[in-house]
Amino acid sequence: MWKYLRFGYIHWIWLTVAMAGFLAGGWWMWSGVVFLFVVGVGGEILTAGARDETNPDYGHPIIHDLILYSAVLGHFAATLVAAWTSGSNDPFGFGAWVNEVLQSQGYEFDVFAARAENDWLAYLGAGLSLGGLLGVSGISASHELTHRTGNPLDLWFGRWDFALSFGTNFATEHVYGHHKNLGYPGVDTVSPKRGVGFYEFLTAGAMQQWLGGFGIEKKRLEAQGKSQFSPGNRVLHAWARGASVVIAVAWIGGLTGVLVWVVAAAFSKYILEGLNFFSHYGLIRLPGEKITTRNTFSSFNPLSNHFTFNLGRHGSHHEHDTPYYRFQYKPMPESPYGYLTMTLVSWIPPLFWKLMIPMLREWDARWATPAELALLREHNRESGIAELLDEGHP
Repeated sequence: MWKYLRFGYIHWIWLTVAMAGFLAGGWWMWSGVVFLFVVGVGGEILTAGARDETNPDYGHPIIHDLILYSAVLGHFAATLVAAWTSGSNDPFGFGAWVNEVLQSQGYEFDVFAARAENDWLAYLGAGLSLGGLLGVSGISASHELTHRTGNPLDLWFGRWDFALSFGTNFATEHVYGHHKNLGYPGVDTVSPKRGVGFYEFLTAGAMQQWLGGFGIEKKRLEAQGKSQFSPGNRVLHAWARGASVVIAVAWIGGLTGVLVWVVAAAFSKYILEGLNFFSHYGLIRLPGEKITTRNTFSSFNPLSNHFTFNLGRHGSHHEHDTPYYRFQYKPMPESPYGYLTMTLVSWIPPLFWKLMIPMLREWDARWATPAELALLREHNRESGIAELLDEGHP
């Protein structure tokens, strides 16, 4: 049973810690983001030498689906609890119910009194805690579900999970753009060319991703003889879902609730783009080449993959677009640390270059074809990165 539950336990614990922290108020509202950095990043660093190279058989895949659905429902619950702690009313008598449950268990704690003591620092912690959840657990779950394009229920869960952080274009651009154009710098919006820095990628790249998603819908609808602004535009659907989330948060938590949510959505995006940045950085694919496991950086750290629904087996995900529990292990380019740690590294340019340059040199030496190396020499010269220009580099 552990081979199933290993993909659920960390999300259930994290959600419980974060929501309990929201209700406890004060410094406890930072519990979720502390969990991310202490258990997530710290755990990855402590287990840097651990590897999961197993390829289990799963006779009951419905268990994996139920784990995903439970995580999505938990993300909704966490968002609404964070909004409640920011408001002054008690919609649906939620706070009164929590107090009754606590008292029935012998705890003399008043969530209304705790809420009344919150200040801006506490609310900042709530926003970052919620953003950490949505940016790691939420993005990982919704990424998995929105790839299941033949399953309406999974798509519904995944798209609404993205809406919690206003992910208005990811489910379209990522699935129908990125997975087609991986490794084409200038075409794929999340295949950064060597020399591009993270904060350039975060700003200009984010706009390119949104335009890419809308462009995909424009082309699809116009091929059907419809306007790009027709009701069938899936990006517009995503905006409507995101707007619904904002309205619900505003109704429950007022202006403070919306500000907490904005912090959460921004931090979630920051996390997502850090992951996109390092996992595809500087790798190319020549036109017509089949996508394989060598076209992205992966990680086999067990804890990392428990946090991200096996997303560390990223190469397998791109080679065979199958459910996460079927991502196969085989040798492929790897990052030196797990995905949470490498995401954090992406935000710190000096540390990023220290780790990324050896990764690129190894990829060129071990994984690149002669034709790719010819193009990469040009990219290396244009990057201005001296370590990629020395004579010993392929």
